[in-house]
Amino acid sequence: MSRMGQPVRATVPVWRASVAPVLCVLAVAIGGWQAAQLAAARHHAVTLHAAGATYTITHVEQVTGLSDADLGGMSHGIQGLVGTDKMLIRVSLTVAAGDTATSYDPQTLTAVSTRSPAVIAPVGGSLTGGPLRAHARIEGSLSYVVPRDGARITLRIGNSSKTVPLVQTDDAPAGADDHQH
Repeated sequence: MSRMGQPVRATVPVWRASVAPVLCVLAVAIGGWQAAQLAAARHHAVTLHAAGATYTITHVEQVTGLSDADLGGMSHGIQGLVGTDKMLIRVSLTVAAGDTATSYDPQTLTAVSTRSPAVIAPVGGSLTGGPLRAHARIEGSLSYVVPRDGARITLRIGNSSKTVPLVQTDDAPAGADDHQH
């Protein structure tokens, strides 16, 4: 109240100065809420369960290799060379045990292509399987060689119908399968 009994009103510059910070705080709060919702949805979508172990996919990477031209045409006889008609996918994951001890076998995690019924087993990685104590976690990666045919590649455990999306492959260049070594 002012001296004359009239209520004191905020001036226009004070009002304008207070609106911007309030809108910023509101935007940050909404953004934080959306980020938390996306993180929760992503965590749920990238988890598979089997025999007391939880496999959580943390990163998927398409690994590009050397072309025949990069090797000067000397690609024959190179063990494990991934040709241009295929690609290597590295899947980083965390394996966790629940309330009881369990064992895990990453070889049961197989890749599946939308263009082929064939099951793709891991060709390498840093996880070999073994026992896990209750509440224990281990991190590692698995590698898969998949065809470059524009298919979506998913990951599943054994014959389970639940899958986790990994990547969509590109199409191999024309004539890529002409030089099978």
